[in-house]
Parts: sequence; C-alpha cells; structure tokens
Amino acid sequence: MSERILAELIDGALSPQQQPQLFATYNPAGGALLGLAPAADAARVAAAVAAARNAFDDGRWSGLPAAHRADLLLSLADQLEANLDALSRAETADTGMLLSMTSQGHLPRAIAHCRYFAAECQRLAGECFAMDNAYWQIVQREPLGVVAILAPWNAPLAVATINLAAALAMGNTVVLKSSERAPFTLSLLAELIAALDFPAGVVNIIHGPGSPTGQALARNPQLDGLCFVGGADAARDIAAQPVSAFRRTLYELGGKSPTIVLADADLDAAVDGAMLAAFASNGEVCTAGSRLLLQQDIKDAFLDRFVARVRRLRIGDPCDPLSEIGPMIDEAHLWTIERHLETARQEGGRLLCGGLRPKDLDGSYLQPAVLDGVAPQMSLFRQEVFGPVVAVTSFRTAEQAVALANASDYGLAATVWCADAAKGLRLARQLRTGVVAVNSPVIRDVRAPFGGRGASGLGRVGGRWSMEQYSELKTFSLPLDGYALPRLGAGGTG
Repeated sequence: MSERILAELIDGALSPQQQPQLFATYNPAGGALLGLAPAADAARVAAAVAAARNAFDDGRWSGLPAAHRADLLLSLADQLEANLDALSRAETADTGMLLSMTSQGHLPRAIAHCRYFAAECQRLAGECFAMDNAYWQIVQREPLGVVAILAPWNAPLAVATINLAAALAMGNTVVLKSSERAPFTLSLLAELIAALDFPAGVVNIIHGPGSPTGQALARNPQLDGLCFVGGADAARDIAAQPVSAFRRTLYELGGKSPTIVLADADLDAAVDGAMLAAFASNGEVCTAGSRLLLQQDIKDAFLDRFVARVRRLRIGDPCDPLSEIGPMIDEAHLWTIERHLETARQEGGRLLCGGLRPKDLDGSYLQPAVLDGVAPQMSLFRQEVFGPVVAVTSFRTAEQAVALANASDYGLAATVWCADAAKGLRLARQLRTGVVAVNSPVIRDVRAPFGGRGASGLGRVGGRWSMEQYSELKTFSLPLDGYALPRLGAGGTG
C-alpha cells in the first residue's frame, strides 16, 4: 500500500502542481509512519503568499458582509465537530498527546475558537466623536491584510484556530504553516476548508521545516502580519529580519513557569495543582509549571506526597484511557530532554525520581523527573525543557519566593497556593507574568487575553485582544451639516 500524502492548500487547490520534496511524519508511540507531507520550497511559499495577497486585494473576503464570513467560520466549526473523533486520533498519533486531552481539550477548543470569532466579527463596533460642532470623527477597525501563522507541534489545531479564526473574522487572508513535527491535523484542516465555500486564496496551508519553509515565509515582504508560536531563539531570528520592523507581529513563545507553595497552603490541593501544572499534555506545553518553589517549612512534607504521586503516574499508549503520560513528540526532543537532565545532575541537582526511558514501552517515552536543590544559577532553573521535568527550589519568605519566581527571562504563567487568598493575590500582583492563578490551575478562556512578558512573547490572543491583534485602526473625518470651511487665499471674500 502506498504511503499517504498529506494535503496542502494553495489558492484553493489541494494538490501540488509539481511533485514536491516530501518528508515523513511518524507516530511517537511506536514509530509507525503516518504519512508524507509536501515540504514547501521558496517558490511554493511565494505562491501561497501571492494567492493570499490577491484574495485580499480584490476584496473577495474582506469585502464580504461580516455575517457571510461568520457563516463560513460556523461551517468550519461544524465540520471540526463532525470529525472530532478522527481529528483527535490524528492529533494524538502525530503528537503523542493523550487522546483524552485531544478529544476533550484541544479539539473542543478549536471548535469553540471558530464559533466564538464567528460571533465576534459581527459584534465589531466603531466609535464616533463630535468635534466642536464642526466634524464627526469616526473610528473603525480594518483588517491588516495578509497574515502568516506559524503553528506549533504540541497543540496544532487549537493554537492554529485561535489565530486563524480571529484573522479570518477580521477580514484578513492567511498563510498557515504547520510544524514539520506535526503536520497531520493541519493537513486534515486543509481538506475540510477546501470542501467548504471559502473563496480561493483566503486560507492557504503549507508544510515544511523552519529552514527553508518557515524562513521563506517570515521573510516575505508581502505579509502585513505574522504570528509565530514556538521558541524564543527562532522568534529572535524572525525579529531580526528587516521586513519585521514595520509589520504587526505576535510572538507566543515559551515559559519557565513557577508553582509557588506557601507554608499555609492546603497541601493536598497544592499537590493536585502542581501535578496538573507540570505534567498535563506530557509537560510539553508553554505554561507548564516546571519550577516548583516550596516554602522551607513544608518542603519535605510536600515533596513526600508529590514524588509519590509522580512515581505512580501511568505512562503508556496515549490512546489508552488509563494513560496519564504519553510519549514525547519524537526521539530528537527526547534526547534534548535527557541532555537537560544530565546537565542538571552535573550542576548539582538531586534526582528524586524518574528521568529514565521505560524498558517495557516502544516509543519516545520518559519517566517524569523531579530534581531537588536546583539553584537560580543552574541551567534547569533558567532554561525551558518542554517535557515532564520539575525543578525544585526552596525559599523562606514570600519576598524570596517573588524574587525566585521573577529570576527568569520568561514571564508567561505562574500559580500561587496559600490559605490566605488576599495574601496570595498580593504575591501574584508582584509576579512578572502574563497569566497567574491563585489556588487554581492556569485556566484559558477564549474571551480573556493570553500571552507573556519578556522571552515568553509579545502581544495577546483571546477575545477582543485577538481582533485588535489582527486589525488596524482608521479614523475618518466628516464635516457636520452647515459647517463652512475657512477659504484660504480667497482674498477675504469668504
């Protein structure tokens, strides 16, 4: 049987006009070949951008009534919902994320994104100001134009759709690039969009590695906006390009998020929260609570409970409903995590549990690891691992906890656990993060802004902040009835 060729979508056509170079994508839970994806070269990238440019400039999308754009987004949501099981299984096969997570979290979120922004584009309202009884000033939002979205591999559909749906709702046209590590579900998205009534060129979906595909896309001068979801180093490369200076750019990057547990916290609840923060989505998520900051008085008691729970985590087939940790995205990423662990041990970190490959599993699996004695100068305290690895550091006072939490280039998320909610809120207000939770996991609502500070990114997505991200403001001036213009140069006759 021939290998499956994953779909790309350029100017309304699913199949490449010429035989492209192909790359393979594999299931990390055992290594089975899932399919071959077309790697877009510079010419294919240029064709995708040109298609989006033409579709924007001739108004075939931005010129449609908002209700029409909303109907198409709702149709896309309906198709995602109708294919939820197949898409969830495809994303699990491609990423190693638990099927319970993709089917109950990632895919429902993708559907919600399309429906939310379908409604949001019909709620857009301008403002009007009467100026000295002479002029009306009318302010409205307009689309940017052509937007590129570079999606990540850990939750490709959910992250892609919060940006895609907002950009489309606002009237932009889009070139969406999948990660070379997980192109499967975005190729299925291409097939769904091609079967709907989106005008040709409005949505273009391509695949390929960061170099050359991602670089060619990011450097294209025809883009009016760009969203990059990934690592800080790649974002710096994009930002250094001359074309980046004068276009709207959104960076959703990494994190080294702290979970802070104060001595008066409910330890059982705090352990539950720390487990969820560290190990949901295999720890391969930007908001992962990978730094565990424990007040000295309760450190031992907390770690006894926490490490015992970590050792009991069920590692296995992500399609097994009993599994709690699936495989890492691929062998290369697993090797990177193992190098982080080795460096941490060399620098003085004490491995309390995990860090080994399970002998009874075939695939890119890793036992979740907890390391104690991680000081601020150590690599594991500062560098994002993007896996099921927790660095433990102790503190004596709340002021020390704040200093440790803020001793990071990242500033995405944090959680605080304590009995006194007012004290927790005071501490939370001192944290340099975009998102913070008190006695709760970090929660994302599509209506609220999400994003980070520092090396965690630039800009916000969610709710009206997404609509602002993918639009420009325009101010119109109109004279009021009866207002007479001054007649310069009329010789006093006016």
